Amino acid sequence: MDVKDMIPSVVESADRFLKSLDSDREEIVKTSRDVIRYSGWSITYLHQGDIAKAKENLDKCEDLTRRMLDLSSAHPELAYSGLVYNAVSEYVEAKLFYSIVVEGKVPSFEELKVHPVPYLQGLGDVVGELRRLALEKLRQGDIDLAWKLLEIMEAIYTSMRSLDYPDSVLPGVRHKVDVARSLIDDTKAILVDIQSREELKRALAEARRV
Repeated sequence: MDVKDMIPSVVESADRFLKSLDSDREEIVKTSRDVIRYSGWSITYLHQGDIAKAKENLDKCEDLTRRMLDLSSAHPELAYSGLVYNAVSEYVEAKLFYSIVVEGKVPSFEELKVHPVPYLQGLGDVVGELRRLALEKLRQGDIDLAWKLLEIMEAIYTSMRSLDYPDSVLPGVRHKVDVARSLIDDTKAILVDIQSREELKRALAEARRV
């Protein structure tokens, strides 16, 4: 066969591959949006105290994540892309938040069957949700639980700050750790201030009774 006659077939072969890649990419884009949507709803319902709704949306999020990972498994250029990682990290954030608050545990990346990079991205983001919950518990007068949530935030920060990798290996995590430190400091300052005021009130009340 003449060289010029070979060219159409090799181009057609590449075209078939790219069509398959593009089709799966479009499906992954759609699915990733749904993953992010359901993860957000799960977190919102959990903050509202509706555990059943939070679990229902988390289960949908998990199913969609599994589908997205299955679709991307045939295409490494998609499986290890920001498109997939961003959605997986959102799922991880919702899953870990639910697991910590409702079940009192922290599943590993192996248990969640996800890559460690989006797992750590999601773990870093959980600090923000724990802060929100701690402040809400403080508003409700449960300062002890607020302190316990702060302790979990600090444990996440302490464990993650030793991850000394460039963004090319662990994208965005160093920044998330810096943000976590700031959130922890702000939250602790609020808790210390409130606790000091409560202790002062008790001391004054005791003094009046004497």
